[in-house]
Amino acid sequence: MGVLPQPSASSESLVLRIWPCGETSVIASLLTQDHGYVKVIAKAARRPNSRLRALVEPGRLVSAEFSLDPSRELQYLRGGSVEKDPLGPGSTLEDSAFLQGALELVDRCRPHGGGSDDQDDHDPTAELFAICDAFIRVLSSRSCPHPDLAFFVFEWELLVSHGMAPEVAGCTACGLPPAEVSELTMWFSPAEGGLICGDCSRGDGVSSGKPLSLDALQIFESMAERQLDLADDIPFERPLRREIGAHLHNFLGYHLPGYRLPAALELLRARKDPNR
Repeated sequence: MGVLPQPSASSESLVLRIWPCGETSVIASLLTQDHGYVKVIAKAARRPNSRLRALVEPGRLVSAEFSLDPSRELQYLRGGSVEKDPLGPGSTLEDSAFLQGALELVDRCRPHGGGSDDQDDHDPTAELFAICDAFIRVLSSRSCPHPDLAFFVFEWELLVSHGMAPEVAGCTACGLPPAEVSELTMWFSPAEGGLICGDCSRGDGVSSGKPLSLDALQIFESMAERQLDLADDIPFERPLRREIGAHLHNFLGYHLPGYRLPAALELLRARKDPNR
C-alpha cells in the first residue's frame, strides 16, 4: 500500500517568536503571507550545522516550507531560505529594540476576522503581513536614517489595519481644518480619535488629551497620506521623537486590545534616560 503524500505549503513568513523544544529542536510562531499565523516545529534546529537553524531567528523574513495538516496544531518546518535579516552587519541596539517591539505588537495585537467570508474577501492577516514586510525591509536597509520613525510608521499602519487610524485631517469635534487649527492650540486626544482644536478641547464632554506641536502634526499628516519617505534624512530631534512616541503609545493603549508598551522599548527608554 502506498503512502499518501502529506499536505504542505510554501509561503513568505515572518518569524515572531521561538521556544526551545527537547534537546535540539525549536518551536517557532510564524506570520505567513498566505496562511495567517502558523506554529511550526523545526527538528534539530539548534544543532550547529542544521539547515533549519537560520530559518528560526525572530525578525527574519523567510521563505518557509512547512506541512499543512489541518488536524495538527503544530506543523513541521521542512526547509526554505532567508529573504531579509534586519539584524545583519551594521545593525544597532536601536534596530534590535524596535524590531523586538514590532514583533511583540504583532504577536499581541492580532486583527480579528479575515478569510473569504469577509466583505470583499479582505484578509486582515495578509494586510498585517504586508505591513510587517515593509517595516522589515526598511529596517534591513542601511539607508534608513531613522529606525525610530520607521517603527512609528509601523505603529500607525497597525492602527490602520484595525480600522482605528487617528484623524488628523481636521478637528474631530468641529471639523476645523488643520490650517486653521494650527493657528490655535492643538491637542491630540485618543478618546476623541485624533486632532482637537483649542476651543473644542475646552468644551464640555471633550477629552482634551495632550498638546500637539505643528511638527508632530506634519509627521502624522504624512503618515496618514503615506507620503513619508523614510530614506530621507528628515529632521527628527529627540523632543519630536519623544512627542510622537508618547502620542502613539497613548492612542494604541486606548484603542487596541492587548496593547502594552513593548518590553524592548522600555529597556531602550531606560538606557537613554537613566534618571527617569
